[in-house]
Amino acid sequence: MNIEMISILNLIRTPKINVKPDSAAIISNDTEITYSELESLIKKTSYGLTEVGVKENDLVTLLFENNTDCIVVVPALWQIGAVPVPLNIKLLEKDLNEQIDFLQPGLTLRSKKFKDVNLRGKVSTFPKLTFPDNNEEIIIKNFSKDTTALILFTSGSSGKPKAVMLTFDNLIQSALIGNKVLNHTSEDKWLASLPFYHIGGFSIIFRALMFGSSVIVPESLSNDDLLESIKTHKPTLASVVSSQLKYFLDKDFIPPEELRTVLLGGGFADKELIFKAMNNGWKIAKVYGSTETSSFVSFMNTTEVYNKPGASGKIIPPNEIKITVEREVIVKSPSIMKGYFNNEQETFSKLKNGFYQTGDLGFIDNEGYLFIESKRDDLIITGGENVNPVEVEKTILLNTKVKEVCVTGLDDSQWGQVIFAAVVLNENTDMTENELKLFLKDKISSFKIPKRFILIDHLPKSELGKVYRKQVKDMLSPIHP
Repeated sequence: MNIEMISILNLIRTPKINVKPDSAAIISNDTEITYSELESLIKKTSYGLTEVGVKENDLVTLLFENNTDCIVVVPALWQIGAVPVPLNIKLLEKDLNEQIDFLQPGLTLRSKKFKDVNLRGKVSTFPKLTFPDNNEEIIIKNFSKDTTALILFTSGSSGKPKAVMLTFDNLIQSALIGNKVLNHTSEDKWLASLPFYHIGGFSIIFRALMFGSSVIVPESLSNDDLLESIKTHKPTLASVVSSQLKYFLDKDFIPPEELRTVLLGGGFADKELIFKAMNNGWKIAKVYGSTETSSFVSFMNTTEVYNKPGASGKIIPPNEIKITVEREVIVKSPSIMKGYFNNEQETFSKLKNGFYQTGDLGFIDNEGYLFIESKRDDLIITGGENVNPVEVEKTILLNTKVKEVCVTGLDDSQWGQVIFAAVVLNENTDMTENELKLFLKDKISSFKIPKRFILIDHLPKSELGKVYRKQVKDMLSPIHP
């Protein structure tokens, strides 16, 4: 269908959502943009994008830090019918070009900060666009909620990143279902505390635009700037990962009363950290989800977190979670991805009978709470015995000298795999391999004790705190030829 309109934002909102034109859409240290002003910027930017050749169905890769421009560009691309693909700004130039070659976008749009990055294909630096000052309405052709709205690359924590295609309906349903527990209103202020090129960060933009609330954009994603934004702008909602939360606690920062919910996701979170945060006034809610599920599909509030800190929440209806006979967590939801871009084989392996195969191993207790134990692909098989690396890691972390650890299996002709552990010790501490083995001797079965403990300075991680297990495995492999 052909739809003439001034703003794409009207299409992603339900009739019940009434947004005040003069309410703040974007809040930053140096500016505040109302929804009326945002719609004008979106319209002008969409014209500017058409002037540089962007057309309907084009993929447009974006290289932007978290800033106001990015929040304008995304709906401006939707206005045309183009598909935004935010890229990870921390990737090396060669890795960015590899993703660009894979996607073959019509344009790569970047902020001035990245103007010196040598990118292949057609490139334009924002805001070097023509912004015509007219009152014409742009026509969105063939708009459908089932069309691809966004492509995001997975974090690649367990292998090569995959390009996930999410539809408008995926994003809308994720926001509506999530709102059953968040009770999001136009009065809320979301802190943009995660990168926009990850689903956790992008969903902040989408939820805010959909419900007419404000996005608080910090000067940067440094912990200091995040802390300053919380102090100054007093958000009501935020999403954090463990490393950010730990930094706030180390600074003895007490959150403002206005901050009513803090979503904690992004992987393993230490129970002691969670309890310390809640005892210091942080209203922690735990969530579980992925890029493929368009953000979180399970949730637990602060009271529930107190009672079951190791859980990942309860499923939010109409989402469904089942545990297979192999203990894999599978998810059914209207927010499940359309598929992987240009990768039918991987799409087929992950989407079966309406369920997304997460690759996570876990269980649901008798009260309906989901517990995630490990990644299926991370399972170690040594001498015919299955070993869950997370179980071994949690046991090693009981030692107060150990700060971080990653346990992995290395191929071995005799045992199939042998267990290795990469260990980061706390500052001013020392420990030998034998001491670590002795520490574990009466705590776990002997076949679960790593053959080698390799001391390193730090573990490779994503910005969301997920350990890059494959990188750890590659790093340790030469030690065990």
